[in-house]
Amino acid sequence: MRSRLPREHVLAIAPCTRGVAYACFEGPLSPVDWGLKRTKGKNKNVEGFKAVNALVERLQPDVIVLHEYALPGVRRSQRVRRLQHLIATYAHAQAIEVRRYTRRDIEKVFKKLGAATRYEIAQVIAGQVHAFGHRLPPPRKLWMTEDPRMTLFEAAALALTYFGERGLLPDEGP
Repeated sequence: MRSRLPREHVLAIAPCTRGVAYACFEGPLSPVDWGLKRTKGKNKNVEGFKAVNALVERLQPDVIVLHEYALPGVRRSQRVRRLQHLIATYAHAQAIEVRRYTRRDIEKVFKKLGAATRYEIAQVIAGQVHAFGHRLPPPRKLWMTEDPRMTLFEAAALALTYFGERGLLPDEGP
C-alpha cells in the first residue's frame, strides 16, 4: 500500500479592480474552489475583505498565497496594496501561513513548463488543470481590455507557483 502525501489547502488570492479572484487547491493539479468575488462602490476593500474572510472560514486553508506587493517597482494600486496587507494580517492572526510571490517568481516556475507570458501561463494552467480549461479567454488584442477571467488564472498561477517551489509540478507543459 502506498502512503499518500498529506494534502494541504492552498488558497491563492489575487485582488484586482473588479474584486477578488481566488483559487483553492488541495494539491498541485487538484482545485477545490475558484472564482471572482466582485466588489462595487466606495468600500471595495471592506467588501473584498468580507469575501476573503468568508472564503477562509469555509475553505480552512493551511496557506494563503498573495502577490508580493511591498517591493519597489511593483505596480499595484494603493487600495489593492492595503487590501493585501489586511488579508496577510488577518491570516497571521488566524495562524495561517502566508506566502508571497513576485511576477518573476511565477515566471520562473512556469518557464520550466514552457510558458513566459501571462497568456502562455494561463494556457499551461488550462491544459493541466482540466477544471480551468473551458475558462481560458481568447488571446487579447492590443485594443482590448483584459478579460476578467485572466484574474482567475492569476490566482491559479500563484497557487501553482507555491507547489512548483516545492517541486510538485510536472517538468514539462502540455
